[in-house]
Amino acid sequence: MLRKKGEKTIKKVSLKNEIYTMKKDFYELILNSITAGEHMLTIQTPEKYEEYKQMAFMFLNRKGKHLFEEDILNEYREGMTLEKLFDQEPNRFVQGANHKKDGKNQKTWYDLWAMEEIEREDHFFDYFFACKLRQINLLEIDSFLAFHLEHSFKDNRKDFLRFLNITLRKHQKMLDTDVVNTVMEWIKLSEADSDSGEISGGEKLARTKNRAKRQRDDNVTKLNQEQTALLIHFLQEGKIILREESLKNKEAGHAFSILTGYSEDSLRQNLNKTELGRITTKKNLTELHNAITKLGILINNSLKETK
Repeated sequence: MLRKKGEKTIKKVSLKNEIYTMKKDFYELILNSITAGEHMLTIQTPEKYEEYKQMAFMFLNRKGKHLFEEDILNEYREGMTLEKLFDQEPNRFVQGANHKKDGKNQKTWYDLWAMEEIEREDHFFDYFFACKLRQINLLEIDSFLAFHLEHSFKDNRKDFLRFLNITLRKHQKMLDTDVVNTVMEWIKLSEADSDSGEISGGEKLARTKNRAKRQRDDNVTKLNQEQTALLIHFLQEGKIILREESLKNKEAGHAFSILTGYSEDSLRQNLNKTELGRITTKKNLTELHNAITKLGILINNSLKETK
């Protein structure tokens, strides 16, 4: 019976992993999904979609992502021509300047549906960020902003908040009032957390200004960020530290951020029930079990030496 229950748990975790991956893909600024969203939003106002196409064209042009006829047709079955393709997908390709290939000037196009990630360092990042903001559900905005605080701004809260304020000012005509208000509320809450640093008992949280930033798989500590969040969870379950009713996820995240160097926001998010389900994988549990087993050996050795 225990084996069967374990198998069911793994299946549930696998499903939650798939859901999380879908959400992560949705939060990232991928040109393909943003173009699809803009096409749906502007279906009644084609002139606005033309404005978007121009911005996407300039982004791809800056990245040097032009395609020759051969590049495009290689993705389709034999017999496809550009004329047929452009008839079938009239809003997908934008023609660019001629470029040399095989010693000849040839026509080029840009694919607005390309699986191209728009990163913070890219030109027009703020524009596509605003596009994504107006495409997602209001209930997703907090998670979206928290994701980009870590993913795009490497947990530099000051830079991210400044970026958000300028982006709202620059692209206010693109965004509905509800979206702007929701982002402003998130900014205020984030600023309050950063400025006060207070926990429920009124104590000041320890500052971590000079703490080194962690890198993925840097092995500074035995456990990665997800495994550290699982450690917190099991320490609470085992009543080794205060349980969640007495210790908020934010407080636990901050405490273990000081101890491990991981982002407190990321740890806090990992501790919510949905995220715990996602990260409770066989691999993470095995790594945590091995680390605790080694800890037990250290304690046991010390116990033997103690008279």
